[in-house]
Amino acid sequence: MKKFVLIGAGGHAKAIVEAICETGGSISAYVDPKPSDWLDASQKIDEKNLSVSDGSIVIGLGGLSPKKLRARLAILDKIIERGFSAEPIVHPSAFVSSRAILEPGAVVLGKAIVQPGASIGRGVIINTNATIEHDSNIGAGAHIAPGAIVLGDTHIGDCTFVGAGAVILQGRSVPTAGFVAAQTCYTGDHEQP
Repeated sequence: MKKFVLIGAGGHAKAIVEAICETGGSISAYVDPKPSDWLDASQKIDEKNLSVSDGSIVIGLGGLSPKKLRARLAILDKIIERGFSAEPIVHPSAFVSSRAILEPGAVVLGKAIVQPGASIGRGVIINTNATIEHDSNIGAGAHIAPGAIVLGDTHIGDCTFVGAGAVILQGRSVPTAGFVAAQTCYTGDHEQP
């Protein structure tokens, strides 16, 4: 049974823990200043108290803005630098092509789709029911929210947030630390907030 250490034990972490448990893994410890009433694992107040033997790191923190996504990625990178692994997590109901690339710390949640040739960067969240089409590149630390669709040959910059139900049109690029609002169609013809 693979062991994982969860960094952050809020709402977003629940979906990640389910994915881990559904694939036969377990949470050996979690790092959060608040005790969790839903996790049966050892609480650590600070990640400095972790040991590599505790398990692979998984970031349970979400992020709804580029600023929060940068902070989330910085936490992952700092812990990886200490020698921890950060195995990608894929919910069993998700589809990830064998010809896609998932970098360390990436999370693909329930019913998400990652097509051939797609590259999912370090610490990326592909949330519930999101679709990443062929040959797209999702930069490190980005968050593709539930139901968002990233069409083929698209580039999403590092620490970019793509909102729920948004559509990124074929071949477009969203800049680093970009923000695409929920239920919008991104054409790349105008600046995003």
